[in-house]
Amino acid sequence: MEILPAERLESLLEFIDDKGTVNIIDLTNKFNVSKPTILRDLKELEKQNLIIRIHGGAKSKKLKGTRFEPRHVIKEQEAIQEKEEIAELAFKHIQPGETVLLDSGTTTLLLAKKLASHCTENITAITNDIKNAMVLSENDLIDIVVIGGQKRKGVYSLNGPFAEDMLRQLNVDKVFLGTDAINADKGLTNSNIDETNIKKTMIDIANEIILLADDRKFNQVAFSSVAGIDALDRIITNKPLSDTEMKDYKKAGISIDTPKAKN
Repeated sequence: MEILPAERLESLLEFIDDKGTVNIIDLTNKFNVSKPTILRDLKELEKQNLIIRIHGGAKSKKLKGTRFEPRHVIKEQEAIQEKEEIAELAFKHIQPGETVLLDSGTTTLLLAKKLASHCTENITAITNDIKNAMVLSENDLIDIVVIGGQKRKGVYSLNGPFAEDMLRQLNVDKVFLGTDAINADKGLTNSNIDETNIKKTMIDIANEIILLADDRKFNQVAFSSVAGIDALDRIITNKPLSDTEMKDYKKAGISIDTPKAKN
């Protein structure tokens, strides 16, 4: 049954509010209509002051500011299945004898849980996250190095000059990095400057930089710049990217892993 224009507008608005930022290709595929039809719909939603039109797509007016960051306890309840899928793929990239660095975050926490449950060979795991360290300590085959620093309120990360100085003394095989937002033009961005600085240091000391990001993080921009996308070697996410996004990341030499496809 054909969707009536008013019903499509309602569904379109709900989809944009859910995703935060969307592009035209995603919308034409999602609603199975032509590009001119989507453009007319977006124009109508903008006229009603319900969305913000941007180049190549639209942005929800319900988006939080670039400084907004939920508390850790809230993040742990969001996109659980998606993060589990990402952690499962990330675990497959850890080889016996490697030294791996786990950034602070709820997705890396799930990776730490998989390491604690399934690691059967000696590895060295480094983290600046108190929760990650507690979970990893359950497996005696994992040598743990905890990066000391100042704990941020509402989260479990340890940051600051002491943490950064300690990291600079190390060399690691792989870093599993988190981010608040990723955008092909703006790169990796974060809502907190202290975490931005330590993420930059993590990138500097790792031979391979692997970003763990669920699909809600894409086409978003947060307050503080971490690095351009060309700093990444691999992105592990929970669903395939659009053709436009894939082209941008492939051009930067980044491998993309998803549960449905591994490139």
